[in-house]
Amino acid sequence: MSTGLQVRLRSNSPVRLNAEFDCAPGELVALVGASGSGKTTLLRTIAGLHQSADLAGTVQLGDQLWMDSAQRIRLPAQQRRVGLVFQHYALFPHLNAIETIALCADSMPANGLKASKNTAKIWLERLGLSELGERLPHQLSGGQQQRVALARALVRIQNGKGVLLLDEPFSAVDAPMRQVLYRELAQLRQNLNVPIILVTHDLHEARRLADRIVIIDAGESLQSGAPAHVMRSPRNARVAQLVGIHNHFHAQFHKAESGHAFLHWGDLRLKVRDKGKIDSGTQVTWVMAGEAVQVFSSSEAAAPQDNLLKCSLSEMLPLGEISLCRLAVQGTPDTIQLNLPTAQLSAMGLATGDSICLRVPLDSAHIMPLRDDANAPK
Repeated sequence: MSTGLQVRLRSNSPVRLNAEFDCAPGELVALVGASGSGKTTLLRTIAGLHQSADLAGTVQLGDQLWMDSAQRIRLPAQQRRVGLVFQHYALFPHLNAIETIALCADSMPANGLKASKNTAKIWLERLGLSELGERLPHQLSGGQQQRVALARALVRIQNGKGVLLLDEPFSAVDAPMRQVLYRELAQLRQNLNVPIILVTHDLHEARRLADRIVIIDAGESLQSGAPAHVMRSPRNARVAQLVGIHNHFHAQFHKAESGHAFLHWGDLRLKVRDKGKIDSGTQVTWVMAGEAVQVFSSSEAAAPQDNLLKCSLSEMLPLGEISLCRLAVQGTPDTIQLNLPTAQLSAMGLATGDSICLRVPLDSAHIMPLRDDANAPK
């Protein structure tokens, strides 16, 4: 039997849930979605803090059933070994840092309050707060409060038997402190062999921290996988939209011979791989992996070449070493957005309004049926 966390939840009210995912010990899974998508409700349900009359499914950690609607099992929150870091920390204003952590340590089988305070001091030292144990929350900075909240959560699972739940824990601190806390979380993970679930709306944060991401929309888990895989191969158009893929277009799919097919895109015909999942003549959406696209000046582009697009550089915004470029594609009503090296653009002598050519490799197009159904490619 798996020793990780397994979640299968269904509910229609007051918040709709239709989510399935798991998380192995030592793995960090990020629940990613827009505000109001149900991410925090899922986290609170795992912790036993959210209940509803029609809530069904299972929450299981290894062989411990925390919830099983079929067997009418619902352990209260205090019986689930969960370390939870709230978005705004939820520290008690009248307790100092040592007392806050000791309170949770004391709720575990322990040798009394003195032992709990000693445990709290150990965690404060591990998180670089040994000098601040006597301070109240209002005497701590945002980053310090976040570390106290993290220590309070970790003391609940200090023997490696539990789940760490993080509800947008970095959203209330500034960018420099966020980088410090990212590093601390990475260091903690080296010695923390428990499932970790991170809720975030920040896809860049999820890609940086998570082993896998789960895309959540209206309480439903749409796709799960390694961040790079989900970004490269979204299951459907909705996932592509939620993960912020800019180069997302409509076309018609036509099969050819020898494992190839064509996308009829406006007046253009792009050669692509035929993976056998879509019927010929199907209306599709497709996304382009911008990092795989090859860029040429009009004079450099050799002809003929498969999938050579003639474009006009409609916008070029330098952002340091990278420039954000928008290119109007001749023969279609669409534009392509690419992040290109500023030095490369300068060396090519390109300016807004100039002609430019792109070559789209066969494998850089990920194709999805226009309709979102059970047969959509995963």
